[in-house]
Amino acid sequence: MNEQSVGLRHKAQLLCVLAVLAVLAATLWPFNPFPPNGVTWLRRSAGLRFEKDAVVVSSAPLLPPQNDVESYTLELLVRPAKVTGSQTILGFYRPGRTTQLLVRQYEDGLLVTRDARIDSDPTKTIKFDVDHVFTMGRLVLVTISFGLDGTAVFLDGQLAEHIRSFKISRNELSGAELIVGTSPVTFHPWKGDLCGLAIYAKELTPAGALEHYKKWMEQDTDWDLKDALALYDFDGKAAREVHDKAPARPNLEIPETFFVPHKEFLRSPASEFKPNWNYVVDVLLNIAGFVPLGVIVCAYLLWSTSRRKAITITTVACALLSLTIEILQYYIPRRGSGITDVITNSLGALIGAILLQFGWVRRTLEEMKLMRRI
Repeated sequence: MNEQSVGLRHKAQLLCVLAVLAVLAATLWPFNPFPPNGVTWLRRSAGLRFEKDAVVVSSAPLLPPQNDVESYTLELLVRPAKVTGSQTILGFYRPGRTTQLLVRQYEDGLLVTRDARIDSDPTKTIKFDVDHVFTMGRLVLVTISFGLDGTAVFLDGQLAEHIRSFKISRNELSGAELIVGTSPVTFHPWKGDLCGLAIYAKELTPAGALEHYKKWMEQDTDWDLKDALALYDFDGKAAREVHDKAPARPNLEIPETFFVPHKEFLRSPASEFKPNWNYVVDVLLNIAGFVPLGVIVCAYLLWSTSRRKAITITTVACALLSLTIEILQYYIPRRGSGITDVITNSLGALIGAILLQFGWVRRTLEEMKLMRRI
């Protein structure tokens, strides 16, 4: 190989290295596995402020109620910091369950779901939403009462909607860990003030919901804890702990760093699949993102090996690079870790390597002095 060919090969090698570094930067930057937790105590009132990326977790799972009930009530006293996008306020996580009960804010509406993968549910058995619940900067008591006759949603003690088809079972709450401020398994942070949280093993009547609202507004600390599974009024400003008023129930802990508590490592394609257009777009983008890399890596390999070997090595090398990225993304709270991206990235690299076999692509790179003439 003459001196000019050696120089051109080094140029192709440098471009290959730069392409790999660009992919790593795009997928891993900023690489910060331990970002600070954006939770602070409110100064002038009881409550926690969730800003930036923030999470609070229970120190232990919820104990089951003493009586055999199938009715529960959640109370959330919140002041949202924005009314755009989709955010998770509260999640219940039980190991081994494929679905988890989530309470979310979607723009200015309330969304309650037991399966976050479902986008549309006309039956309202898996999810339901209530419009115009939240106003930026305004304190609101959201009461969600699950009973045998469906689910009632109260806003500031007044009935807003009754969804007869949405019911929950005993094991969706009992034994579940509380995750406040983001989804238990994905990066889905909420921003705002949380000034009260209560969970009861009973269904509230309209009169009961109004009575509870008055107690929260009056900051009455004489709580009826008979059916309370957990109650947090945030009146004691401990550094890293929120004490539960209910006896022998879990406290809430404020970690020093933000993390997604139960993010899955290398999620399977089946669990990542979503039957919607956004999923299709993500798949196509992941394929397209590795096509240029496949072209560049294959062009470099063709300096020293045959076409068939170059295509094979390119596909395998890019698959290993993608797998490495997904492993590293598991440690970055903002990123997900899944096998789907490995498959789509590998396919993109294969397409790029195959495109290099077309004359017009090869001639373009030959004219740019990025590969030798074959």
